[in-house]
Amino acid sequence: MQPSRAAIHRAVEGFTRATLTVVALFLAVTPARAIDFYEIQIYPTETTPPGILSLELHSNSVLSATGAEAHAQLGPYQVHETLEATYGLTPHIEIGQYLATGKLSNGEYEYAGARTKCHFGVAATDHWPIKLGGNVELDYMRRAAEEQPLTLELRPIAETSIGGLLLIADLTFEKPFRGPGTHQGMTFAPSGLVSYKLLPWVAPALEYYGDMGPIMHLPRIQRQQQFLVPTLNFFFLPQMEINVGLGWGLTHASNGVFVKAILGWDFEVGRLLR
Repeated sequence: MQPSRAAIHRAVEGFTRATLTVVALFLAVTPARAIDFYEIQIYPTETTPPGILSLELHSNSVLSATGAEAHAQLGPYQVHETLEATYGLTPHIEIGQYLATGKLSNGEYEYAGARTKCHFGVAATDHWPIKLGGNVELDYMRRAAEEQPLTLELRPIAETSIGGLLLIADLTFEKPFRGPGTHQGMTFAPSGLVSYKLLPWVAPALEYYGDMGPIMHLPRIQRQQQFLVPTLNFFFLPQMEINVGLGWGLTHASNGVFVKAILGWDFEVGRLLR
């Protein structure tokens, strides 16, 4: 007995609905989260010298986001301001504390949370020209500012230089302990830069920032965060740091534009503590 056209139509319709449901569920449970707009920075292996207190102001703002997915992830028109204080303990170890603030989705300018870090580096040798280092950071943010308020960051760092050319790779792994995605394990958020010392006082660079999502459940590329950021680094004074850049997204989930700026100053406090 041949099935009727109505039965075939119902079967096709049911199969289509089931397929769309599975696809929707897959896309819903495997998005990558947004990059960290409270601190858009590449970590070198170099650390703050002993006895030096470095204060940095990080200012990052999303100017635009195209498409519903990018709009939901990037939070356009939000302003993120973070004060970072770093102190050099030894020639290769520094500790730091962050105080994060921002203009959040509710339109109010608020305290967003804090972070604590330990950053270290190992110098290159004649036999191994690549410098290695790392950063261990604990983020404890307000839920109003972050969906994942408690996160541990492990950031291995590799760095090398050839003449005036500098290359740095930060291979960041993050483990959220609260909020969405906690059960999915570690996430992978690589970043890096290529910089060239054009003049004694300026070095243009191309920075990259990504958030690929949970390692065990990587979303497809268009749902990951991928940004390129042309920047300028200025060296007007030995104790001053200036970094400015304009970033744009490369995927549907990061299709937007943001500006970043870092202004830093080193204070010699070691003598005061002796």
